[in-house]
Amino acid sequence: MSMTPDEIFQLIVKADERLKYATDARGAARRAQAKALLEQAQAAAEEIGNAGLVEQAQRRLTDLRALEGGAGSG
Repeated sequence: MSMTPDEIFQLIVKADERLKYATDARGAARRAQAKALLEQAQAAAEEIGNAGLVEQAQRRLTDLRALEGGAGSG
């Protein structure tokens, strides 16, 4: 069953919230949850052909990968 654009956007918001409220102790788990939500959102957006939502999910995934790359430093 296809998701609506609003449902997909809500997945992206949930992913953002996971990252926003991640503590140091739970950062890795929160990033993993956010990544799963974003991948689900991207797949659902591709399924319904919503390029804008695909782009939003991809942009956040790229940002998340960059965050993960720098997570252990500092």
